[in-house]
Formats: sequence, structure tokens, C-alpha cells
Amino acid sequence: MEFYQFLYVLFCLSGQLLLNLPFSTAQLCHPVQHNALLQFNDSFTIETDTNSNCDPKMTTWKNGLDCCSWDGVTCENVTGNIIGLDLSYSCLQGTLRSNSSLFALRHLQSLNLAFNNFHSSPILPELSVFAELRHLNLSYSSFSGLVPVEISFLSKLVLLDLSWNYKNDGIFEELKIENTAFKIIVQNLTKLRELNLDIIDMSAVSLSSFVNLSSSLTFFSAFDCILQGELPPNIFSLPNLLDLSLDFNDFMVSFPKSNWSKSLESLTLSFTSISGKIPNSIGEFKNLKTLHLRNCTLTGSIPSSLVNLTKLTILDLSRNELTGHIPSFVVKLEQLMYVDLSFNNFTGVLDLGVFSTLKNLQALRLTVELNLMYNSMNDTFSKLETLALPSCNLTEFPPFLNSLQMLRELDLSKNKIGGQIPRWFWDVGKGTLQSLDISSNLIEGGIQQFPWKELIDVDLSDNLFQGPLPIPPLHIVFFGANYNRFSGEIPSSICKLSSLKSLRLARNNLSGSIPQCMGNLANLSVLDLSANKFEGIIPRAIDNCASLFLLNVSHNRINDTFPKWLLEAPSLSVITLQFNEFHGQIDPPTVPFHTSRLQFFSISNNNLEGQWPKEYFLRWLNLRTVDLSNNRFEGPLPIPPPTTRIYSIANNKIGGKVSPLICNTTELRVLDLSNNSLMGTLPECLMSFSKNLSVLNLRLNMIHGVIPRKFAEDNKLRTMDFSRNRFEGTLPRSLLHCENLEVLDLGNNRMKDTFPNWLGTLPKLKVLVLRSNMFHGFVSSPREARSFFELRIFDLSNNNLSGLLPISYIMKLTAMMYQDKRQGKPQYMGDGNYQDSVMVTMKGLEIRLVKILTIFTSIDLSSNHFGGELPVYIGNLKSLKGLNFAHNNLTGYIPLSTGNLTELEWLDLSSNKFIGSIPQELADLTSLAFLNLSENQLIGPIPRGRQFNTFKSDSFAMNPRLCGFPLSETCTNNPREIPPITILRENDTGHGGWFEWRAILMGYGCGTVGGVSLGYIGLGSRKFEWLAGLLERKGANMRKKWRRNACRSYQR
Repeated sequence: MEFYQFLYVLFCLSGQLLLNLPFSTAQLCHPVQHNALLQFNDSFTIETDTNSNCDPKMTTWKNGLDCCSWDGVTCENVTGNIIGLDLSYSCLQGTLRSNSSLFALRHLQSLNLAFNNFHSSPILPELSVFAELRHLNLSYSSFSGLVPVEISFLSKLVLLDLSWNYKNDGIFEELKIENTAFKIIVQNLTKLRELNLDIIDMSAVSLSSFVNLSSSLTFFSAFDCILQGELPPNIFSLPNLLDLSLDFNDFMVSFPKSNWSKSLESLTLSFTSISGKIPNSIGEFKNLKTLHLRNCTLTGSIPSSLVNLTKLTILDLSRNELTGHIPSFVVKLEQLMYVDLSFNNFTGVLDLGVFSTLKNLQALRLTVELNLMYNSMNDTFSKLETLALPSCNLTEFPPFLNSLQMLRELDLSKNKIGGQIPRWFWDVGKGTLQSLDISSNLIEGGIQQFPWKELIDVDLSDNLFQGPLPIPPLHIVFFGANYNRFSGEIPSSICKLSSLKSLRLARNNLSGSIPQCMGNLANLSVLDLSANKFEGIIPRAIDNCASLFLLNVSHNRINDTFPKWLLEAPSLSVITLQFNEFHGQIDPPTVPFHTSRLQFFSISNNNLEGQWPKEYFLRWLNLRTVDLSNNRFEGPLPIPPPTTRIYSIANNKIGGKVSPLICNTTELRVLDLSNNSLMGTLPECLMSFSKNLSVLNLRLNMIHGVIPRKFAEDNKLRTMDFSRNRFEGTLPRSLLHCENLEVLDLGNNRMKDTFPNWLGTLPKLKVLVLRSNMFHGFVSSPREARSFFELRIFDLSNNNLSGLLPISYIMKLTAMMYQDKRQGKPQYMGDGNYQDSVMVTMKGLEIRLVKILTIFTSIDLSSNHFGGELPVYIGNLKSLKGLNFAHNNLTGYIPLSTGNLTELEWLDLSSNKFIGSIPQELADLTSLAFLNLSENQLIGPIPRGRQFNTFKSDSFAMNPRLCGFPLSETCTNNPREIPPITILRENDTGHGGWFEWRAILMGYGCGTVGGVSLGYIGLGSRKFEWLAGLLERKGANMRKKWRRNACRSYQR
């Protein structure tokens, strides 16, 4: 009995104890919050196919179960409130709306929605309801729009990650943050420790706001945020900062001289601008483990204070302008695991063996002359996994490579390695090598197979390899063999490379058809077969490559109707088909035709005809570049999508008027409508619809009327070519708004105006062509001190201009006065999007320069009514390639100074009234290939030697008193009469400094006196500058006085 009483008492006590204990399961998961989560779940779809890393947590959420047990949900133990929600990588697809049930979870302290797709939803100001929030991660989730200032209300935030958000529909449009919002956010979030803003458009943010960053910050990253200005030095003094990453921005960095943060462990400022040298004070970062200063325009040598960074494991100073020797103290940083000093201007020969003391070294990248110590470097780098020696002037494969047992990545690109690959090289990294780059060498011979089973990336580009195309290992991901001599067909075995993502075989001698089986490469994203000899058609099976991003089959012999199915491929962003034999019409798209991701489309230089189906342009909402040029398209002008930046439909049969709808494409940079059959007048909006427009080419149409008068202020117009149309009237003065204008070609129109001397104020104008119009009147003196000083091509030919030769302009053509002696690759006018062209009269022929060399200079004032004499200072234009003053009324002598024009290739002074002899100095111009002095009044023997021996008689015809080869008239020994001229005659009245002191016959006009005064001295030399200035100041009266006194002295 007593035993049972004891059990009863024990039971009662235990029951009482259980009643007193908090029964947690009964208090967890409030119904309101439970229902809010289910509603939130129902508002999104889950797409596991789009991301292999997906972890669809919400599929475990079931009604009737405790929501605190659901994946991604954390509850507070006592109250049962949901305080944490982690839905990262949950494959969510949909729009986050302001009435979302998510905002009912008011007690949230942590919210992680990273790595989902919210379809360009804005970051909502309703997030401010989470007053207790400590952690907010919205990264990689396709949010767009502006970061709301209401984020600043979350005053307890410790972590804020808004990084890597942009539109996910083919247009890269980042999340943005305004200056005011950023300023308030950093002022209010004083407890913030981690802030990640990577890939947010912060171009409107003033860097001065960084002064207010929380002193609690341990991590701050703003990678590629379009930040501009000067970075405040105080950011390097934040007391708790461990990791600072601000790379890929356009700001200037000035390091502080002292007071560096002692806590900083990682500093990444690559692709920014650091003024000058690496400061010695960088040695104060005693705890620094990672230093990335790649491509920062650094100069000078590596400071010795770097040796103080004894904890450094990663050092990247690559792609700067560092000089001197690579310092030996670098190898004293014994913790170094990654060293990249490549692509600088280091000098001397580096003993690679010095790095052997770095026992932890895993990656080494150098660009410097090397002493490789072939016989003593075995087993030196026992842990080395990455070795990059680009541009080290290597002439052979370094034998020590065979000792690198752990090698995973090898880069020997941009060297001078020649001959065939040695047999021993195939054993390098045989069981480990994953990446091999031997591009841009002189390696020749064939490759049968690759022995590296782990290889995923190989680049053989820009060598002399030949023979059949080698097949890489099965697991290859990136294979590049551009710019070689591989021949034959693409083997079908390449279609078995199921992991292949990028196949680049451009510029070889490959032939045959494109294999049908390429459609089996499901992961292929880049296919470049351009500049080969492929024939046949593009196989329809390529449509099966669902991941294909880029297709380039340009410059081949593909003979096919247009593959319309390409334009409907969902993932293609770049289609390049130019220079093939595509023919026929392009059919309209199949219905339904979904919005495409296409951004770049070129089908120029084919045989396509008919009208371009406008339906494509209505659906290509992401298009950036479209090139339909050099076909036979007809009909009205197709209007590209508003997003288009480069549009060319040149050299077709497009007719009708230029529609005002073209002005809706406000993003245009290049608009080329040249060589069509466009007519009518231009819409008034055409010159002002886009401030970003750089090139406007309407050449060779039938457009008439006046040029629209309204040019946008602060526009970026660089090239304006309206030549060979029927434009009338005067040149609009609003062209002065075009301060970036470099090329202005209005040749072959019907414009009637006086010479627009005001164009001389345009600071960048390099090409001015007004030929074959009805410009008339005198060319007045320039008003500006620096007028046309950048001009390289000056063409006023075939107009009705009169008066004295415009010497005052010629003497200001500064760009033609200096010879560019630099050697190297030719540079052309234009940019990567468009290269300028111009029609010039060269060597007696009209020739279109399809590209304009930056060193090309010419003056053509032919077929006008200019009078006066050639100035002595014409010899100062030392870079001049062509000079044409033909068919004018020029008089006087050909100046001896023309012999200074050592770059001159053609000279045409025909059909004028020049007198005297041909200067012997012209015979010394070794570049002179064309000369026309016909129809003048020249006398005496034709100079002999060099180029003059190659000219035919028509170069000198109709000068009755010339003699000698190549004319039939021989020269006699009798001295010819030398025509008398005046003393100290000014060439161009009103333009001081252009004088010649010529040979004279004593007493002309004042009586007869025997004797000849010798000398032909140009007053341009320094010893006569004082005299030139004196003459300019004295004016016409003083000159008359000198002439009168001279006559009197000779009469005596």
C-alpha cells in the first residue's frame, strides 16, 4: 500500500513539474505566420531545371505541420515567432510584390533570399517593417530598380548584401542606388559589419559619403559599381576593417601616408587608378594576407617596405607599369601561395630559382626575361599548381616543367617558342593538368591526340599548327585553335565531347560541311567557325544546342537560304553570318514568336533580298548591334528596336524617306544608311534625338533639302558624312555644339554658302570635306588663334571660292607640321564600332579610302578661283602626303621650301600661272609618286634624278619654255631670261610673316642696272624672325617706303 501511495505522489509531482515546464511545441508556429509562409509559397513557382545548385526548401512546407520544422525557417524558442527565413538557392521564380505575405513576419531577424529569380522586381520599401532585422541578403536574385532609402530604417542591421542583381532577360541593367539614399543608409546603419554592393550602379554616389561608413565594418565590397571621383583615404583607417574590395571602378586612389588600419587582412583595388607609385606606407598593413592591385596604372619600383607584410599569402601586382628589377625580398615573404607580377615593365634577367624558397607557393605568374637554370631546378616547386610565363621571350619549352608533379595550369602564351612540341612535354602534368595555354607562339607541326585525361581548357591559337584538327579529351570544356593552319573536315568524334562549352576554330583552312552531329553538344555556348572554307548549309540540328550563346560562321562559303530558325532560338545572343552566300528572302517569324535574347546580329555581305520582316525588330527587345549592310534589301527603311546602339543597312536598295520613327532609337551610337536610294528631306529630330550618337552616315543617297538646324548640346557626334546627296542651303551654325566632331564630309551636294570659318573652333576636327558644292566668296582670315589645328584632311575643291589663297589657314594646320616617326601597327581613324572613310583625289584619281590612317594628311583646294602665290611656309607641313592646288589662278614661283615636304606622295599644281624654274629640291622627294605641273609658265631644265626620272611628259606639258627629259625639247647652254620681280614682295596681303627674299634683276621699274643679287632666303628661319615681326608691324606704308628707297639706291 505504501508503495502505491509513493507512486501516486511521484506521478502528481511529475505532472506538476511538466505543467510548470514551457511546452515549446505548443507555443511554436503562430497560425498567422504559418499561413503567411504558405501564401508566400503559393505566390512563386519553383524551377529546378534552371540551376543545378537548387535546393527547393519550400517543397517540404506542408499545411498542418509545425512551420518551425520547415526547411529554411527558424523560430524563437520562447515566443514561437519566426525570426529567421533562409530561402537561398530555393529555385524561386516570380515577382515579389508590396502586398506579399512575407511582410507579415514582423519579427524576422534574418532574411536570406539569395540566388533566386524575382524577375526584375524592385527591392521594396516595405522591408522597413522588419525592425529587428540583423541580416538581409538579397544577392543574385534579379532585383532591379532603385535601392530604397527605407533600408536605412533597419538600424539593427549587421549584414547587408544587395550584390549581383540585374535584369535577367538578356539586358545587363544593374540595380541602382542614388547619392541621397546611400548617404542616409551609411549614416543610419551604424552597427553594420558586412556590406556587399557588388554590381550595383553607384555612378550617382559621391565618394565623400564613404567618410560616414560605420566604424564597425569588417567587410566592404563594391566591385564594378561605376564609382567615380577620388576615394577618401580614411577608408584605409577604419579600425575594424578586415576585407576591402573596390575593384573595377573608375576612381583615383591616394593612399594615406600613415594611420593605416592595423586589422586589414585583404585589400583588392584591381582595375582602379592609383596615382603614381606604391607608397612605402603600405608596409603598415602588418596583418595583410591578400593584396590585389592588378591593372592600377602603378609606376615605379616595388617598395622595400613590402617585406614587412610577413603574413601575405596572395600578391597580385600584374598589368601595371612597374619598372626596375623584381626585388629579391619578395621571396622572403615565406607565406606566399599566389604571386602574379606579370605584364609589367620589369627589366633584367630573373633567376626563376629564387622562388624555390617559397615552400607554400602554389601559383606563380611572371612576365620578365628568365634564367631558367634548366639543370638545377628539378623538384624546386613541389606544390606549384599554376605556372604562367607569358611574354617572357622563351624560345623553347622549359625542360624543368617535367618536374612539376602537381601542375594543373600552364600558360606559356605570347612567347617565341618555335619548332614542334617535344615528346617529353606530353608527360608534363600527365595526371593533373587541367588548363594549357600555348597560344601566340611559333609552334608548328601536327597534334595527334592529347595525353591529359583531366584537361578541361586548352588554347592552341595563333601558332603554325597544321594537319588535321586534334580531338581533345572527353572532359574538355574550352577548346581554342584559332589562327592556325589546321585543314580538312571537322571530325565527327568532336560531337562526343558532351562537356564542351566553347569551340573556337576561326581562321584555319578547315573545309567541308559543318557536322550535323554538333546538335548533340547540349552544353555548347560558343561556336566560332569563322574564316575557314566551310560549304553547304548550317545544320538545323544546331537548334538543339539549347545553351548556344554565340554562333559565328562568317567569312566562309556557306550557300543557303537564310536559316530563319536561328532568329527564334531562345538563348542565342550573338549571330554572325556575314561574308557568305546566303540568298533569297527572309520570311516573317513563325507565330507565336517569343521575345529573343539576341543582342548582336550581322548578316552583311550576302545576297539577301526583298523587304526585311519588321516583326523581328518588334520582338528583339535586347538588340544592341544589327548589321544588314551589303545585301539587296529593298522597301522602306526598317526601324530597329529602341535598344539598338549600332545600326547599319548601308549598300542596299532601301528607298523612301527617312522616317521620324528612327528618332525613337535613342540609344543609337552608330547609324549608317549610306549607299541606298533614300530620298526626301530629313526629319527635324535626326540631329538631336540621341546625345550618344557618334556616327551618322547618309552618304550616297538622294536626300535633299536643308540639313536640320537643331543639334543637341553636349552631343557625342564624331563623324557626320552627308556626301553625295542633294543637300542645299547653308551649313547650320548649331554644328558648333558638336565639340567631339572629327569628320565632317559634305562633299558633292548643292550647298550654297560662304566658307564656314567658324568650324575652325571645333577642337577635334580632323577631316573637313566641302568639295563639289557651291561655296563662294573670299576665305576670310581666321578669328581664332588656334583654328583647324587638328585638321589632317582639308578639301575645298570644285567650288567657287575666290580671292587670295587662304594662307592664314594653311599656316595654322599644326597637325600637318609634325611627322610621326613611331613604328608599329597602323592606326586608323574611328573606333571599334566604326571606321571612317573618305573620298580624296589622290594622284590624279578619285579614290575612296575605306580606312583613314591617322598619319594621312592632304590639302585639296583645286578647281576654285584662288589667286596669289604659294607661301614659303608651305614647307613646314612636313607630314603632308598630298597637295593639290590645280585649276586656280596662282602665280609666282614654286617655293624652294616644297623640298621640305619629305612625306609628299602627290603634288598637283597644274593649270595655274606659276613662273620660274622647277626647284631642284623637288627631285629629292623620294616618296613623290605623282607630279602634275602642266599648263603653267615654267621655264628652264626639268630636274633630273630619283623620282623625276619616272615622270612622263604629261606631268610637264603645256609649259612652252620647259626643256629636258622627259620632254622632246632639249635644253641649250644659253642662259634663259629671268623675269624681273619686285623686292621683298608680300605673298598674301594682310598675313604677316609670309615673305620671300628673292633673286632680283637690279633696277626693275627704276632704270637699268647690271648685276644679279644672289640669294633665296625664307624669313621663317629664326635669324629673320625679328625682321618678319618688324614688317608685320610697319604695314603697307612702310613696305612702299622700302621699295621706293631701294629703287633710288639702284638708280645711283
